[in-house]
Amino acid sequence: MSRYPSFAELAEFDMGLAAVTAFVALVVGLAITSIVIEQAWLALRRLFKDRKGGVR
Repeated sequence: MSRYPSFAELAEFDMGLAAVTAFVALVVGLAITSIVIEQAWLALRRLFKDRKGGVR
């Protein structure tokens, strides 16, 4: 019985770590994209509101 983990155990751990890292990167990327879209939408609303003379 070796005191070191087998290659299969290391590969399984690394794949799990890679999957968690990819998931976290995806969530952070989607959050940043959502914030950018929201800010662009608010800027466009403000632009059109100013262009119309602040009717509403």
